[in-house]
Amino acid sequence: MYWLIIPVAVYSIGLFALWLLFGRNNSQAGTVGKGTARVSVVVAARNEEKNITALLKGLAGQDYPHGLLEIVVVNDGSTDRTPIVISEFISDALLCSRIDISLINNPFAGKKGAIRYGIGKATGELILTTDADCEVGPGWVSAFAGCYAATGNDMILGEVYQKPAGGIVSQFGRFEFSALQGITEAAVAAGWPVMCNGANMGFLRDVYMRHCGELRDELPSGDDMFLMHAVSRGGGRIGYAGSSAATVVTAPAVTAAALLRQRARWASKAYYYSDRATFTLAAATVACNAAVTAAALISIFKPEYLILTALLYAIRFMPDLLMTRHNIKKRENRFPLLLFLLSELVYPFYFMTIAFMSLFPSSRSFAQRSEGPKSKDPRA
Repeated sequence: MYWLIIPVAVYSIGLFALWLLFGRNNSQAGTVGKGTARVSVVVAARNEEKNITALLKGLAGQDYPHGLLEIVVVNDGSTDRTPIVISEFISDALLCSRIDISLINNPFAGKKGAIRYGIGKATGELILTTDADCEVGPGWVSAFAGCYAATGNDMILGEVYQKPAGGIVSQFGRFEFSALQGITEAAVAAGWPVMCNGANMGFLRDVYMRHCGELRDELPSGDDMFLMHAVSRGGGRIGYAGSSAATVVTAPAVTAAALLRQRARWASKAYYYSDRATFTLAAATVACNAAVTAAALISIFKPEYLILTALLYAIRFMPDLLMTRHNIKKRENRFPLLLFLLSELVYPFYFMTIAFMSLFPSSRSFAQRSEGPKSKDPRA
């Protein structure tokens, strides 16, 4: 049974090595140029009447030269007042500013088709994407454009920050999400990008058009990861916008059902990844959590293995703490250590539940319901 230490140790050593790379990436976070590229922000919106205005206000208030910025909002088959809210905002914005903002309707079904259609209509050299329920600061576009000017990267990833919310479930989800954001940043610094989030990323328009046929149209989501993998395979350069101005803010899941459903949907796409670095991280994470879960369950019936279980938890605790705490402490003074400790005890069982759920088609049913049926040709 003590061989279970091996996968946990491998995972923990790897995570600790990534954490050490934070210093290297953060030291370059302020190294940006003055952006002069024409930028197009493309946002797909479906039934977001309650959230879209906050995003539009942030986009309209960007400090980037308005002559170099356009905002393309794609209505993805909304059944609520989303297109009306957007149209009213555009009318008001035109009266008080010269910002170039437009609303178009997705002729295809699904977010992938909406994003692709919006990029096809965009005129910018640099494309930025975010989600309709996110919020951005006034320097968001400038941060990405400056990073592009300084590095010339084909793709630039940015942080998605989950704002604090009440409830144990929300805090638990924030711990996990913060760790994922930390791993994303550190992996880019290591030269092995393994994750990204379409809620905050930028890429060259011609790079996207070159690889958009590799985004697995038969799957309802995942175009962010598939695009990153395609760019990496093609020898493209992938960077990270480390400036705090490049961060977007989103709300966490507030119920256990919503959290499980979302994470299972994310995990279900992993079976289609072929990128070696992403696969290695996924395999190490699965092996680690499976080992801890197995030891904990066995120790219930065989108390002599309680020491082993405690050892496995201890080995994985410190790198998890370092990665999560580092990411949260960027913007918050207080880190709830006791709550994090309790979440660590539960996490292996939670992770294995997600892995099990992702094996079944029902894990993707929420994405399919929210995005509608697939179009015949979303690349048109």
